[in-house]
Amino acid sequence: MRLAIVGLSIEIMLASPVKTGVSSLQEYSSQAMRDDDVWMIRGMLARIAEDPDVEARPLYWATALPGGVMTIDAYDKVKSKTLELLARETDIDGILVANHGALEVEGLEGDADSDFVSAIRALVGPECPIGVALDLHGDMTPELLDAGTVFSVLRTAPHRDDKTTGYRAADQLIRVIRNGLAPKKVAVSLPILVPGETAVTALAPADRLYGDLPSFDAVPGMMEANILLGFAWNDRPWTKVTAFAISENDASLAKEQALKLAEQIWKVHDQFVLRMETAEVVEGLKRAINAAEGTVFVSDSGDNTTAGAAGDLTTVLQTVLDHIPNEDVVVVGITAPRLVERLRDAGEGAKVEIVLGDEHVSRPKQLRSVTAEIIDCGEWLELGGFQPYRSREAAWVKVKIGSTIATFHKQPIGITTPEHFIAMGINPTAHKAYVVKLGYLHPRLEDIADRHILLLSDGTSHLDMTRLEWQHLVRPAWPLEREFEWTPAGNTYGDA
Repeated sequence: MRLAIVGLSIEIMLASPVKTGVSSLQEYSSQAMRDDDVWMIRGMLARIAEDPDVEARPLYWATALPGGVMTIDAYDKVKSKTLELLARETDIDGILVANHGALEVEGLEGDADSDFVSAIRALVGPECPIGVALDLHGDMTPELLDAGTVFSVLRTAPHRDDKTTGYRAADQLIRVIRNGLAPKKVAVSLPILVPGETAVTALAPADRLYGDLPSFDAVPGMMEANILLGFAWNDRPWTKVTAFAISENDASLAKEQALKLAEQIWKVHDQFVLRMETAEVVEGLKRAINAAEGTVFVSDSGDNTTAGAAGDLTTVLQTVLDHIPNEDVVVVGITAPRLVERLRDAGEGAKVEIVLGDEHVSRPKQLRSVTAEIIDCGEWLELGGFQPYRSREAAWVKVKIGSTIATFHKQPIGITTPEHFIAMGINPTAHKAYVVKLGYLHPRLEDIADRHILLLSDGTSHLDMTRLEWQHLVRPAWPLEREFEWTPAGNTYGDA
């Protein structure tokens, strides 16, 4: 048995002003996919390696830091290369696709993940089974459900299970091929907007919903049931929560399980609210400084680069300087390409007058002149190995403004691990408070934080869905509307 592996995994935020172009792509060759411990693919390879009669043929995978809409030339580059490589594989028995589910492409009318997987389906024909692995913050459409044979979705947020998700996708595909199965798929759409921070899987109600999924999988005749939360910031007709189930060959079973899961979700949909510690910006920063705990991480959630925001806003840094200027605070991950070039020209040790906020692109400029002492700079961050949410290598500068340390970057970056701090010469646990451009903390930072405070800051990834403009979203949708009835009738598709 020979299984090809491909994919295009990018989370796109349409409101972000920084487009995802060719220069943003991180492309992995066949050998790099084998060697670099790559997201989801490492789980696929692990499962395939368990069976000596199954051969993995990783071909090509592309990703990028979450960002603004993908340009059509970047998409065409990845799509055409993927199809060309698959066309050369004349003896494959199945295909594994590692995507995200929130891909959006400039000028493309429909859902881009659906377009990508449907193009693969059109190439290989209806008989070749396709297994798809997705992020739980992705969307589902009838076209995507139809194009794939089996699906696996992440079940943790923050994400800790990419390897097991890839493993499950490969395991299902092998079962289909080996046992000659003809899986039946049924999906149910729910009109709910759920940003990731309201569905942390260690907290209610997501803990119960995701924790119960193995009981659906264990039903005789079932392959898997999964929940896609959707990408809540995008104003698209397919932005919604999806419950879906896949059986080995019984459409009625798949429908029964999908409806059961959807009803469980709807029963608790009004419980998808922020449950972690949150605060307005000034209050949250003061709490962090006054905390008895050792290491406190503070999220600038409105400018969350791992959700696709540009990372350009200096509003939280300016608030630090206004309200806690003499405290031991580190603010990292600010996108400011012109400032980075200017500071690098000045060189380490120089003291330079700079204007914070001059490079705001996602919100109006908010100008403040300060003196910055250049402490360190580099061409890239030496992290080693594959890092989820890693940006393309780009120059950075670390400065000190009074008592505050700040880092500026030539391109948007996701500061998600202790290694990011260490690579910039910052001890990730020695300072009083760290401000990162995230929502929930990513696993490696969550593991070292004694406390985490999420700031309700402004930006393209702010967490109040009622403040966004909606033109294409199907209404009513919670929480934009709160008092309405919903039933699965008219919202169920697939082999129902």
